[in-house]
Amino acid sequence: MEPEESKPQRNAQILEEAADWLVEFSAGDVDAGARQKFDTWLRTSPEHVRAYLELVPIWEEGALPPPHPDAGPDALIALARSADNIVPLARKAGEVSQPASVSAVRLLRRRGAIAACAVLACVAGGILAWLMLARSPLYTTQVGEQRSIALPDGSLIELNARSGIRVRFTSRERAVELLEGQALFRVAKDPARPFIVASDGTEVRAVGTQFDVYRKKTSTTVTVIEGRVTVARAAEAGASLPAAQPSTPSEILVSSGEQVTVTATATPRATRVNLAAATAWTERRLVFDASTLADVVEEFNRYNAHRLVIRDAPLESFPISASFSSPDPASLVRFLQAQPGISVVEMGDETQISVHR
Repeated sequence: MEPEESKPQRNAQILEEAADWLVEFSAGDVDAGARQKFDTWLRTSPEHVRAYLELVPIWEEGALPPPHPDAGPDALIALARSADNIVPLARKAGEVSQPASVSAVRLLRRRGAIAACAVLACVAGGILAWLMLARSPLYTTQVGEQRSIALPDGSLIELNARSGIRVRFTSRERAVELLEGQALFRVAKDPARPFIVASDGTEVRAVGTQFDVYRKKTSTTVTVIEGRVTVARAAEAGASLPAAQPSTPSEILVSSGEQVTVTATATPRATRVNLAAATAWTERRLVFDASTLADVVEEFNRYNAHRLVIRDAPLESFPISASFSSPDPASLVRFLQAQPGISVVEMGDETQISVHR
């Protein structure tokens, strides 16, 4: 008989394997070879089938994407019944036998009625959460904060203030979603796994290069510092992570020293750009060349808790060509105070910019 102390270790391992398969199927990139391995894993032991079936409702009830439809309870049970090493669950005397799918599903839905199932739910939930975090870690920065992130493949990400990214690496690709803000990517070369950045309906694809991606309210700007990247609109804006292949054929090639801005309507075109100005934020400097006051204010508000507010709409298009220190909004205030027709007033925790009357 198996020693009691060895059972928890074995069960934890089976749960982790079942959770791993759930994550694989939810990612949607399981090929025929992996499906065969999954079939073999299921047939190895009835405990494998039991563990997977018990995790499915936990997955479905949580804020996680559902597993692949082919891996639902009915499909798993049908697959399990075809194996010789599956034995029926014990029943009480006189209990009417039910179809495997009905009895299994009802058993799972009653798991909260007993303490053992409650413990299982906690353990499985923790495993799933750990796996999702390990596979798709989230990195964010606050107002004025910048940070460097070293990825497992040797790539480096410089994350600007008030920015966020989610990373997912698989055997086929290295995927990053820019949730908000700006990031500079120094990508380690790996021809077998392209490096893909998604930003609000825009996909940037590289193998080994350096480029900057800036997600704004209505557009995404891509600046290439070294090498080349392809930029394309994704088939569905806001997709959580980029697809394994370019979503549309309308992609353009952007080379070192070029920049492209992608919007929902305009046709993207690559133009030459001042790289020193485009990457000045990494040195906490902001360089503007005929930028609108609205854009300048938006930039400063990413670095400072004391907000700048434009009170009069006509001032939003006021052109500015200058260089400032990003942590020093007072430098911009002094610049604006020197401009004719502009009034700058301190009001509590914000600085109001309006037309001088």
